[in-house]
Amino acid sequence: MKYRSKATLATTLLLTATLSTALAGTDEEQDIAVPSASAVSPWTFEGSMYGWFTGLDGDIGVGGFNVGVDESFFDIVDDLNMAAMLRFEARNGKWGAIVDGFYVDLGTSGTPPGSLYNNADVDLKQFIGELSVAYRVYEGPSGFVDIYAGVRYNSFSIDLSGVLDQAGIQTVSNSASARVIEQTEARADAIAQPVIADYQTAAQAERDAIEAELAADIQAEVDDKVKEDIKKRLIEIQRGTGLDGRRLDLDRFTRNIKEVRVELVAAAAELEVAQLRATVDAAAQADIAKAEARLEKAEKDLATAIDGELDSLPTNKSADQDWLDPIIGVRAQWNINDRWFIAGKSDIGGFHVGSDLAWTLQATVGYNFTQNVSAELGYRYLHTDYSDSSLDYDVAQAGLYTSLNIKF
Repeated sequence: MKYRSKATLATTLLLTATLSTALAGTDEEQDIAVPSASAVSPWTFEGSMYGWFTGLDGDIGVGGFNVGVDESFFDIVDDLNMAAMLRFEARNGKWGAIVDGFYVDLGTSGTPPGSLYNNADVDLKQFIGELSVAYRVYEGPSGFVDIYAGVRYNSFSIDLSGVLDQAGIQTVSNSASARVIEQTEARADAIAQPVIADYQTAAQAERDAIEAELAADIQAEVDDKVKEDIKKRLIEIQRGTGLDGRRLDLDRFTRNIKEVRVELVAAAAELEVAQLRATVDAAAQADIAKAEARLEKAEKDLATAIDGELDSLPTNKSADQDWLDPIIGVRAQWNINDRWFIAGKSDIGGFHVGSDLAWTLQATVGYNFTQNVSAELGYRYLHTDYSDSSLDYDVAQAGLYTSLNIKF
């Protein structure tokens, strides 16, 4: 985004310099009728009805539920519920006041917040209102150059929704549980290995004591590590969903599955004892099979518990937010002849007062039907990067721009 901002400033300066040079150099070349000062009212007004056929490209997040959007206007036009766009300008001499209002109510699909969601939808109601004061630094038969400053009011009502992928959740839960079991068995085996030699040479009574001590050591040393393993797996899953750290309460989850966790460690301890006993007693193979079945059930129970936690992931988040952005910019028009003209404008704002950064660029080709009626066709781009505790909005809106302008 920083590179875009630098490019916008460079474009603005280049546009201003180019148009100023063109305007200054063509004042005497153009043969355009300009009303005399006595015929011009101190005030002039212009109203514009315009259409901005914009798409959306970026990321929208509400409370950690993040959805990507990459839709052209033609992708979202079927879901466009309402749109209204008007612009009004009043001028007196070098000074002018400009009011611009844009409203859209639309719905579109988005990129799901991670692999555990099948799809996502975005419902967006957006109002942008601009009020600015312009000062004309140059005016002549060949056109004009204005600088302007003001505020842009942004108001959003956003509803994000997604559908959880149940098959994907089950796959992830089974994988996470299997990984936890694998690490638990490895740790339990590491504790058992040093006692095998002593166990094989010990008397029966001593073997009973070694078995009891081994089981106790495994349960004491492995339980905390199992808790950490489960947390690590959930964090990995969470990162894979695109959600932030506010979504899963890991401490609460490990407390809620305490019984599953304790049973898992006990099953691992039982298996190590059975395997130790089998080194001196072939009949202990039956104990191994029993312990493995117990551990397999513990693995399934853990997968079920993780599955239940993932089922509580959010599927809908909403936010209503509004803020003001200060803006500064430049606009210019170059009259090719008495009918055709080229116009452009660019501004930058936000500056962490409202948005972190917001900037716009517009370029059009216009045609004068009469002295008071004209039309324009071109392109408008607006990028807004806003973030606070409840809403993250980093979206570019761009598309075809057309307007009908009436002076009076």
